[in-house]
Amino acid sequence: MKKILISILAFANIHAYSQKLNFNAKGIVAISDADMAASAFVDGRLFKEKGSKDMLSIIKLPVEKYSDEIKSLVVSNSALSSNKNIVVSPVHPIAYVVENRGVPTETINEIRNLNTELPAGGFISVVDISDLTQPKVLYKFPTGKNPISVDISPNGEYLALCSEEYGKELQVLELDPTGKPIRIINKPQDFPSGRITDLTWHPNNNFIAFSMEDSKEVGLLKVTRDGPTTKIIRLDLVGKTLKVGQHPSAGQFTPDGKYYLVPDIKSNLHNKPESSLDANGDLFVLKFNLEGTSEHYLITKTKIGETPTNFAISPKGDLIVVSNTKKSYFPWEGTELAKKSSISLLKLSSDGSINNIAEYEFDGILPKSIIFDKSGENIAVTVFEYFNYGKHFGGIEFWKVNNGEKPSLQKQEFKLFMPRGCHGIQIIK
Repeated sequence: MKKILISILAFANIHAYSQKLNFNAKGIVAISDADMAASAFVDGRLFKEKGSKDMLSIIKLPVEKYSDEIKSLVVSNSALSSNKNIVVSPVHPIAYVVENRGVPTETINEIRNLNTELPAGGFISVVDISDLTQPKVLYKFPTGKNPISVDISPNGEYLALCSEEYGKELQVLELDPTGKPIRIINKPQDFPSGRITDLTWHPNNNFIAFSMEDSKEVGLLKVTRDGPTTKIIRLDLVGKTLKVGQHPSAGQFTPDGKYYLVPDIKSNLHNKPESSLDANGDLFVLKFNLEGTSEHYLITKTKIGETPTNFAISPKGDLIVVSNTKKSYFPWEGTELAKKSSISLLKLSSDGSINNIAEYEFDGILPKSIIFDKSGENIAVTVFEYFNYGKHFGGIEFWKVNNGEKPSLQKQEFKLFMPRGCHGIQIIK
């Protein structure tokens, strides 16, 4: 069955119109959760397709019409995880994929509570991407129960990882010269209690931002290194945590490290917004005091789209794109279903202020991951699945970035059909 499925995907992966794809990267790595339809976030009905498996797919660029440049292999992953569910090492040809939840049995068709009733996850898969035409799983390593988020240091020497297991809520893993974990640095003794849902490395390698779901706070850790070896020996809290909205999600530093951006998504996908009057999320811009000599503070916030899931900052740090799910993931027979998702385009100024420029609607369900290419001239966004009957597919859609006095996005007439459940994406530079 596995060979048959991969043969089908190889035949159906690429769907191109007359326009050539513009996207500046060596390749794209994407992951797909085959265990459920997007609407399971609302009603728990999985609609699993017989024989389908969680997949990691590698797209070698450039691709042409009818080319066979997508290779897929079975790698366990889950759309329930944070948006930081896959990272590509900046120094090694490997990708790390989080298994946030395990695979339900074929006989299970409905789950009342996805958070508590899905099998527990507990490891990260390490995938060799040195040959983009022949990716392969090298090994797996344990993480703690239900790992949520992973991020890799800019120099590729450490992974920051959070999970739901007590005592393993926050770990920094030292990597050997091949990218294999060899040592764990645990959270500080005075670290506040609560569920950690996101970790983000600062561009200078010396700080890690974190988000806490229960207390709705964002904070900062500093790494202390051994002088002779420069290896991390401990983690220390820097200043006080900041309250940020209702549900602070996965954050990012600007490329220069000056600001930290974090979206307030207002609700989990499993729940309707706490305020029925305002389903739009907010994007916060924070300024961390790295030296701890004064308090961290909020610079500004701005509205983004309805039920935002993820965002990306351009390589120059001046543009932001946000993927908005809206109500595209609702059950197809329901009256609340909306068959449109959207992308918000915003401009970030050097003083930390944000200008909301435009919102672009498109067809597709649950766009959960969005990313710029190396040049910042194009973006790619995942589509969990499309509104079609019969065989179900996910996809990747592309937009050109028109920069200038008033930036804009222009949809490219090119898409890649991927396995259903496509929800995580990274570029291979």
